[in-house]
Amino acid sequence: MKFVKILTVGAIIVLAISGCSGKAETPSSNQQLPHNEATIEAPKATDTKMDTIDYSQYFNNQDKSRVIVSGQQIVWKNEDVTFTAKLAKAKGSEAAESNKVVDSMKIKSKRGEQIIKLNPRPLRVNSLSLSKSNQAALDVSDHEGSRLVLINLSDGTQTILNMLKTNSYGADSEKIDAYNWSPDGKKIAFGIGDLGSSYIAVYDLERKVYTKLSDKDFILIPSIVWHEDGKSFDFVSKGNDSPQPVLYTYSATQNSILKKGFLSEIDEKKLSKLTPKF
Repeated sequence: MKFVKILTVGAIIVLAISGCSGKAETPSSNQQLPHNEATIEAPKATDTKMDTIDYSQYFNNQDKSRVIVSGQQIVWKNEDVTFTAKLAKAKGSEAAESNKVVDSMKIKSKRGEQIIKLNPRPLRVNSLSLSKSNQAALDVSDHEGSRLVLINLSDGTQTILNMLKTNSYGADSEKIDAYNWSPDGKKIAFGIGDLGSSYIAVYDLERKVYTKLSDKDFILIPSIVWHEDGKSFDFVSKGNDSPQPVLYTYSATQNSILKKGFLSEIDEKKLSKLTPKF
C-alpha cells in the first residue's frame, strides 16, 4: 500500500530533489523594468517596538486548499483547480545534487489544462497561490535560490519574475522570498534578490510592469500581506544585523516605505500564516 500524507496549507513540503531539463517559458520583450524607488521613512525612535497590530486591515488571500503527497506525486487542490507535480529519478549531473527532481507540472481547471516546463528542473515545490484575476503563482526551489512563476489559467502564458531578460535591472535574480497577490489579483508583491540579499518589488500583470521599490537591502523578506484597500502592504524584514523581525509598510499613494518597528514572535507567526506556502 502506498503511503499517503495529507498536508494543510501551513505545512511545508520537503522533497530531496534537484536538476536540469525541460524548457522554460520566456517573458515577452515588452516587459518593462522601471526604477521607481520609494522613499524610506524611519520611525521617530529607531528601536521602536510594535504595539498590537490591527489584523482586520489585512486582505486574507489564504484558501482551503490541501496538498496530498503520494508516492512520486504531489497534488494541490482548491475548488476547481488541481495542480499536479510528478517526481523522477535524477540523471547525469542532477544525481550529484539529489536522487529525485520535479520532472513535470500541470494545472487543470475549468478553463483548461496548462503544462509548466522549467529548465533546470526544480528541487521542490514550495507553494501555489491563486489570484482573483485568473492567475496562479508557483514558487519552486532550485539547487541555489528559487523561481516565482506566474501562470495565466486561461491561455497558459507563463512569466518567471526573477528571470526577466529585457533589462539588467532586476534580471536573473537568484531567489524569491515571500510573495502575495493584491486584493484584485492584478498585482503581486514579492521579495527578490540574490542569496543573502532581498529587495521589495511589485509586478503589475495588466501593464506587464516590474517595479523595484527600493535599493535598500532587507536581507530576507519572510512575509508580505496586502491591506484591504489594495493601495498598500506590509512586509517583514529579517537580517543578519537585526535578527529580530522588523515590520515595514509600503504605500503606493505616497510612494513611501515606513519602518513601523520590531515584531513580537507571536505577530511574526501570524503574519507568516497570511503569506502563501504549503
